[in-house]
Amino acid sequence: MKKYISKLVAAVLAVAMVTVLFTGCGSGNKTNTTSAKEGKKLKAALVTAQRLGDKGVTDLCNEGFMKAAKEFGYETQVVEVQKGEYEESMRALAEEDYDVIVTLWMELVDATSKVAPQYPNVKFISVLGNIKQSNVMGILGKEHEGSYVAGVEAGMISKAGHIGFIGGQDNPEINRFLAGYEQGAKSVNPNIKIDAVYVGSFEDPTKCKDLALMLYSQGADIVYTAAAKSGLGMFDAAKETGKYAIGCDVNQNDLVPGQVIGSMTIAYDKWIYEGMKQVAKNAFKAGVYEFGVDGDYVGLTLPTDDQFKVPDDVKKACEEAAKKVANGEVKVDPIPSKDK
Repeated sequence: MKKYISKLVAAVLAVAMVTVLFTGCGSGNKTNTTSAKEGKKLKAALVTAQRLGDKGVTDLCNEGFMKAAKEFGYETQVVEVQKGEYEESMRALAEEDYDVIVTLWMELVDATSKVAPQYPNVKFISVLGNIKQSNVMGILGKEHEGSYVAGVEAGMISKAGHIGFIGGQDNPEINRFLAGYEQGAKSVNPNIKIDAVYVGSFEDPTKCKDLALMLYSQGADIVYTAAAKSGLGMFDAAKETGKYAIGCDVNQNDLVPGQVIGSMTIAYDKWIYEGMKQVAKNAFKAGVYEFGVDGDYVGLTLPTDDQFKVPDDVKKACEEAAKKVANGEVKVDPIPSKDK
């Protein structure tokens, strides 16, 4: 089913979208209904700036992409793009008459916003793209909301009163994870110490492991990471030290049984699936859509008892925190204290 574009491609990757997305959960959702071409096989491309094989968010996006492709009969192409090839790759796909192009991650937002207007008959699904154009569906997650609940859990479980955070890069998008995490932790322990460090890459597990070992050695007993494939290194560090970890984007609670206290999950696969479904059903709706704790698309997934036994009072506190965020009783600031 996959073809490879000459000279642009390096391999294969993923993207994201959701259900409520088209039924009123969107923010500023100006809609534009278009139709897929009749009498020919639909074609969908996934373009990603991060490689597959992260056992996390990119792989999850690819799963949603492939599920929709199989169900709705799309011919597919997955393209892992290098810096400097973003616009060229998208234009090549558009020129090859693709019906929908899914672009993953912040690195591709600018290129998507430039290329999409040049191909008004092609639908674009931009994961993490705040793009307001008639043929673009931009999907944003309120990572800070789910991270707030993760922070509540970390603040209650930490015996050291010292926790850590590892980001893939120091940018506003990743720092939303940090912002929610620190606010949640401080809501249950105002004096807790939170150290944040950055890998500088989403594909360097070795460096992430070194950073996690450093945080653990400096006294943190729980580390939370938002670093895609790099984050796998944190789990290795947790296993070596016996300390705790919090997974991100997908359910990673089984990676180090007994030490992963939860995972802050985001339903990227559902977002992508639903967007491709809309294209296949001739009902594509452009606009920018945001999803948070209130729609169960972002939130903390606690481990099963055989993975890690979360104390009942902590479970209750996490449930109450999620409800308060969902109903607006608690407003989570997406900007971390270090950036204010």
